[in-house]
Amino acid sequence: MRKTVHNDPILNVDTYGNIFMYATHRDLTTSPRHIIRMSEPVQPELLQEALELALIRFPQMAVGLTRGDSAYSYHYLDKPPVVLPFENHLSPYWMGSEDTNGYLFLCGYIRNTIILEYHHCTCDGHGFDEFIRCVLFEYLTLCGHSIENDGTIRTHETEFDASECEDAYPLLENVPRSGDNHHPDVPTFQIPQPENTLDSNELVTEITFPFTQMKSFLKRNGGSPLTYVMTALSRAIAETYFEDGARETIAAEIPMDLRALVPSKTTHFFVSLLDLPFLPEYLDLSFAEACRRCSEYFSTQRAPEHSTWWAKNNADNVFTMHNADISIDEKENLMRTRARNYIHRNSFILTNIGAFHLPPSMQKYVLDYAAILPCASQPFGVLVSSYNGMMKISLAQRDQNIQLVRNLLDELAGTGVRAATYSYPFHTTWYDGKHLAE
Repeated sequence: MRKTVHNDPILNVDTYGNIFMYATHRDLTTSPRHIIRMSEPVQPELLQEALELALIRFPQMAVGLTRGDSAYSYHYLDKPPVVLPFENHLSPYWMGSEDTNGYLFLCGYIRNTIILEYHHCTCDGHGFDEFIRCVLFEYLTLCGHSIENDGTIRTHETEFDASECEDAYPLLENVPRSGDNHHPDVPTFQIPQPENTLDSNELVTEITFPFTQMKSFLKRNGGSPLTYVMTALSRAIAETYFEDGARETIAAEIPMDLRALVPSKTTHFFVSLLDLPFLPEYLDLSFAEACRRCSEYFSTQRAPEHSTWWAKNNADNVFTMHNADISIDEKENLMRTRARNYIHRNSFILTNIGAFHLPPSMQKYVLDYAAILPCASQPFGVLVSSYNGMMKISLAQRDQNIQLVRNLLDELAGTGVRAATYSYPFHTTWYDGKHLAE
């Protein structure tokens, strides 16, 4: 029988997501941020009440972490969730600490903006999206707005199913897997990140444009939104950082939602971390041809047999370490080293979380949506999202080199995309297991 931390399905630790328990915000993107800009100033008392209602439906989010002698585990919380004030985009809080009453998500506000962050050990972007939409629905209802659930939102009036917090990785045992065509572990372009800079602020730029502009280009030339962004960003990186005609492989780590391949209702972490290389020879091609070549290569990496093979290998390795009979200090060092070694195979992380959907009756109260993937120990964190027909690339930079943004905008403009930008200093909510609430 597989080991678990607890027999209670809500307290069961999933196979891969547990690595984030041992890492810190300096190692991995432990706490991605979602930003929801509302049509009215936020009412924190009603937002706190909405959180309580949402937790009725999402009991898997009402947990904290215990740092044991040899492993982390979940425990139930008996304190209410909190809504925290922000003065800017720089979080002064610690995830899972007394700041959040031990909760592994953070809910904050500033003027008409709601800020929601989650600890990656509890869920992935898809899972937290379900929670966000529930919180917004409950909040707008409490505000007295006439809104309707179109059947897509798991409100407190719907029934919780234990399968929604299942560890879905064991499901991969039942699907064909193959390591064929796996991208080799070859050196990729890196920007050194000195250890003493890993707690400094990042620069985030939201690059926003109508989805139809990019779609028009792809319809004429082929490719996909993800490889389009990869092509534009890789060419901008080369223009910004390569010297004397250098040619290096630029590679992104791509988190891919496995639910489309292996159906599951789970909100827990259930992704495959794939490699998307932009090869040196692509720099000598037109944008359209480079995008097509990039797409052709990525099709081999995201093929069902390969993506499930890669996910299963990684998850098994992490789960073995989680259950190893060694001290918690040793385990933290091993997990953090593994995490950094793994992500540093690539130049940066690029994730596409797709469209943020809300029922039509809610959309006039939610004006804008953005999400940020913090850099952690990598130079860039790039997240692609969309809402109401607008595409958004959120680019987080450790070195704060604004020339990269200018070069990226030029690349987009060359394909007919005209983007608006908004830049600001950012710091994610901190996390370290030694700062957990008692």
